[in-house]
Amino acid sequence: MKTIEIIGYRRANLGKTGSQKLRDEGLVPCVLYGGEEQVHFYAPMILFRELVYTNEAHFVHLNIEGEESQAILQEVNLIGVEARSRLLHLGDPHTGPRRRGLPG
Repeated sequence: MKTIEIIGYRRANLGKTGSQKLRDEGLVPCVLYGGEEQVHFYAPMILFRELVYTNEAHFVHLNIEGEESQAILQEVNLIGVEARSRLLHLGDPHTGPRRRGLPG
């Protein structure tokens, strides 16, 4: 399976308003599940094109402010219809160690 790298940033505002502001700026609110805690982050929408708009499965190499982890895409929510669709939310289940220095 192919691996796609996503570079993201931790979210400070987790509510509806913060998520909408991110979407308006072309960013996607995401959640990394698993491990000891959930990690809420965001990343530019363009980085997800190869991952979401395909019929192939991919591994995801996440780099969230220097903390690296491996994940697979679990859920995608789209808003809009067809060509005007926007990525609304991604949920990534954690697939391995995510502490710095540990192999993913």
